[in-house]
Order: sequence, then structure tokens, then C-alpha cells
Amino acid sequence: MNEKPRILVWHVQGDAYRDALRERLPDAPIEAINAARHENGGAVLSGPDSGPAVGDDASATADAMSSAEVLLAWKLPPGALAPMSALRWVQVTGAGVDHFLESSELPAAVTVTRSLGRFGIQVSEYVVGYLLHHLIGIGAYRDQQRRHDWTRGERPLLADRTVGIVGLGSLGLPTARALVALGARVLGVRRSGLALDGIDEVFSAANWRDMLPACNALVIAAPKTADTVGMIDREALAALPAGAVLINVSRGDLVDEDALLAALESGHLGAAVLDVFATEPLPEDHPLWDQPRALITPHIAAPSEVEVIADEFAENYRRYVAGRELINVVDPERGY
Repeated sequence: MNEKPRILVWHVQGDAYRDALRERLPDAPIEAINAARHENGGAVLSGPDSGPAVGDDASATADAMSSAEVLLAWKLPPGALAPMSALRWVQVTGAGVDHFLESSELPAAVTVTRSLGRFGIQVSEYVVGYLLHHLIGIGAYRDQQRRHDWTRGERPLLADRTVGIVGLGSLGLPTARALVALGARVLGVRRSGLALDGIDEVFSAANWRDMLPACNALVIAAPKTADTVGMIDREALAALPAGAVLINVSRGDLVDEDALLAALESGHLGAAVLDVFATEPLPEDHPLWDQPRALITPHIAAPSEVEVIADEFAENYRRYVAGRELINVVDPERGY
């Protein structure tokens, strides 16, 4: 019997993923490399199974890389793909795959799949939570409580608001459904512009800016591609109504941060909820930290859950071994 394709896990939670996969795929050869940083996959802290990558372990690490046919990872440091001469399939532990598609080291013949986990549920809760936080004025009432102040403010309803969502895919569509369930009017952008049930109006990649003047809130949930980088520019922000809220849960590169800062400082934007940034971690001296209208979270809107991703990967691995079509295969031309 031929040995099953070798799996290499490269992740900050490499050991946890390896152990979860061994429970699901007991006959598969699985090794793990733990990385120090989630943001870029490096540097390597330990070799396969455990222990520092020195001496014999360094040799074992090199062997694991050169023999791996399948890779489960989030990001890899520069040069890591070069020794993986046997690589045929990469499954990314998140929904965004731009960092692999943009790599000149990834051979064109390697199939890339993405994980969807429970990201749609997580993002929808994040977006709804922050919109309600802003509309109810929770932060202001907490300040009043500290002052023992009984002043009543306005109580606007999400059901009276229009929310635009750029990207009606695995993140944006569940968010749209959640907002519709709360009574909000939801507009959306998808590449084709084709209508979707429950969405009041869908705009295409060609006319998406026409949606902006109607949006009390704008949610950015589109993948990072050549067409979406920098799309939320000065003109797009100016087209939003005064006091609008911007929420970005996709990639920081989609938003012009200088233009965003200007819109917040002028008061044109009522708030910006930002989970992603052009540079992560956000530099300590970045002005967004101290911008009172900015609400910052450290890329936690949709974290990968080891057990959930392991289930997805194990199903795909069984398909790979059986020669069946993989789930969530990425189209390099579209970028997702």
C-alpha cells in the first residue's frame, strides 16, 4: 500500500493543529512546525513534533519541508516555500489567501484552498455588536455612569438604518442576513451585481460607488485583489453621509488609511471600527491609536478555530487522497 501524502502544518498553533489532525486522520503522516509570529509565519521556533530546530531536529525539519505534499498554514516567511519541492496542495487556515497568491515562490501547479470555518458567524456578530455599540451609545453611557450622570440621549434603531456591505461572500453574506433579521435595510456589492434574496439592492464592481450616499454604515468584507486594494479612498469616504460608520473586517489594504484619518479628524465619519490594517501589528506610533472616533481590535473579528479548521482540512484531505474535487478551491484569477 502506498504511503499517504505527507502533511506539514506551519502555524503558531502548529502542535495543536497536528494533534487535532492526527485524531481525524490517524493513518496520515503529519508533522508540524511552530512559528513565532502569526502575521508572517516566522521565525521557526520548533521542528516537527516539538523541541528547538537545532541539530538533528533541524535535519528533521528540512526533511519535513522537502517531503511535504500537503501544507496547512496561514503565512510563511520568505524563502520557506523554496525547499518544498514535493508540494502539490496548500490549504490556508483562513478565508484570505492573497499572501499565497502574491508569492512568487508558489508554483503555478500547486492548488490553493481556503478555510471558511465559522468566519461568517464570527464576523456577523462582530459587525452587529459594534453597530449596536455605536448606535446605543454604550461608551458614552459608561462615561456618564462614572460621573453619576442621568442624562438621556437619543436611542436610534438599527432597524431604521441602511447598511452597505462591500463583498457578499463568505463573510459579507452572513453579516447581511443578520442585519436583515434585525430590520436594517441592506445594500451590497458583489462582482457580478446579480441580485440576492433579502438584499434590498446589489451593486456590481462597476457601479459600487453609487451605493455609498445611501449608507449610514459601510462594512468592508471583500477579499484583497488587484481591483480592491485602495478602493475605499478619499472620494469613497466623502460620498458617505456625514456621521456614517465604517467597519473593516477584510484587509487593511482596501482602505486608504491617510484618507480615513482625515475623514475621522474632520468629523465626516462618525466612527471607524477597524480590525485589520495595512501593517500588522499596528505600529505603536500610528495615529489611529489615539483617534477618538476609531475603535481598534487586533485582527480578532474572525479567528481560526483549530477544531473547526481541522474538520474542514480532514474532509479535504480525504477528497485529495481519493482523487475527488477539493472544497473551497481558490481561483487565482479572481483571488478567492
